[in-house]
Amino acid sequence: MKKLVHTSLVTLVSAILIIIGINIGLDHPLESATAVAKSHHGSNAEQKKKEEPIQPANLKDEKVKELMQKFMDTLVQDTDDTYKVKNMDTKEELRTAFESIAEREVFEPFIDYYFNEKGDGLYILPTETPPWFVAENPYDMVQLENNLVRVKQENENPLQGKYTIEIDFVYDKQWKISNIAIS
Repeated sequence: MKKLVHTSLVTLVSAILIIIGINIGLDHPLESATAVAKSHHGSNAEQKKKEEPIQPANLKDEKVKELMQKFMDTLVQDTDDTYKVKNMDTKEELRTAFESIAEREVFEPFIDYYFNEKGDGLYILPTETPPWFVAENPYDMVQLENNLVRVKQENENPLQGKYTIEIDFVYDKQWKISNIAIS
């Protein structure tokens, strides 16, 4: 009972101090009274963590290369002689495989172009892969926003000639590819 009365009294005094703006030890009256009130209401680190947005980890070169390789590995499926995909039967299974790598609006056009779902399974279009990121070649990485990074690389190959690929990576609990532009 004493603790309840003490906590109630501290809360009441803190509220009054906030209203009249009296400084009880910190630089700002509002902060000091709020700090006292919170310290007596059991505010803890877990509550604070819930209030703060999750900050992205810096996008590292290894992560760029990993995500780009995973995207291509998912796109280029193992097939039989008739180009029937061996490890997946539906486009939905393929979408699920892509979800940890890229945003849906990025991978969906690739699925629509390269894959055909038939009654007996999933088939891939026998064609060349698109112009792509080359892990061994240099590239520029620019932070566009706190959770958005753009990678730009210029490449050349005999089939496609010179091209530029720009890949945006977005952080939402993990890094994912959010846009791919090839010119």
